[in-house]
Amino acid sequence: MRRNVNFTRNTSSKCVTARIRRGNELHAQNFSLVEYKTWAAAEKAAHEWLKTVRPDLPPPIPVKNRMTKRNSSGIVGVQLKHSIRQGWHHYAWQAFWPQKPGGICWGVIKYGDDRAFVCAAIARRLESADRNIIEQEYHRIKGTAEYRAILKCKALVPP
Repeated sequence: MRRNVNFTRNTSSKCVTARIRRGNELHAQNFSLVEYKTWAAAEKAAHEWLKTVRPDLPPPIPVKNRMTKRNSSGIVGVQLKHSIRQGWHHYAWQAFWPQKPGGICWGVIKYGDDRAFVCAAIARRLESADRNIIEQEYHRIKGTAEYRAILKCKALVPP
């Protein structure tokens, strides 16, 4: 039988646990060796249970752009970077995405906190490190409801 990532063989409890998480809610069921006698039979029962439960569950939330509790900026893929150079504290808003894990930074001293944050948010949304394109988009939305909505997301303020 093909091994399923939704199953766990719990040898100490002598059962197979089937789990599936949707919408931050865990759905789980145990299939005991006492009842099913063999691991294969317990896994088969777990597989059948998953087949009956899955259709009633909401679709999975994609990982991309998922807000997690680790996010401290308010926008997925945007973070406040802190560095110390020659004894001076520097802050920058950094945008990053899977194809650009090092990201692109916008210095708070050079651009100001709000502009740096908005530029990082634009860079993340466009998934672009082209500063000319980001600057054009920044000037296009500056002062609009879209600009204010981005700023309203900001959860951190540099010290």
